[in-house]
Amino acid sequence: MKKLCLAAIVTTTLLGCNVGDEVVNHGGIDVDNLSHADLQNYADVTADALTVVAKAAKDCAENLPVGNSNECYIPEIQGNIDIAVTKGRIKVEKQTDRVVIHTIEAMQFTTHNAIANGEIISLSLDKNTDDDYIMAMNNSNQITFKGMLINTADNDTTYWSTESTSPLTYRYNINEVHPYITNGSAIISGKGNQYFTWSADADGDISVIR
Repeated sequence: MKKLCLAAIVTTTLLGCNVGDEVVNHGGIDVDNLSHADLQNYADVTADALTVVAKAAKDCAENLPVGNSNECYIPEIQGNIDIAVTKGRIKVEKQTDRVVIHTIEAMQFTTHNAIANGEIISLSLDKNTDDDYIMAMNNSNQITFKGMLINTADNDTTYWSTESTSPLTYRYNINEVHPYITNGSAIISGKGNQYFTWSADADGDISVIR
């Protein structure tokens, strides 16, 4: 697809026409032609970004009564997270058995990871992008999610989506410095319905399966 046409689709997406999956399907990463190292890079960056949102949501929903909502900026966090947040804002809605999380302003971040080369990546969990783009965290800190990431490196915008296939558990111990996600799996999808699986083990280490 020509860049001009793709840009038009993205503009439509940002206006809220529920075409996020179509953007990824037409202009997403070429999963089948990526090396294992590239797949690992995408998985690591994606897991780090989701972890940052999960921590922000956990903090934002603390002591929030059931039935209420709150909005918070996504802060920079310290520790073993290889991304630097530049901006982003979430809305959390406290339900009886879970917290529902949307990005009001997509989280934008940079990373030293090779897939970005210092450019801006954004993570959107926005129902205006697609109805099912959302994160949820239950009372046991298990998270499920579906969202889209956009990388603007080298002025050649690329897209991918990620969706949990089994819940991952958010963990944070102040004595361990950094938050992480464990014991679950997800997929990363690119163009033409290509995808691969990534998972987190009990220690939060990320692995990929093509």
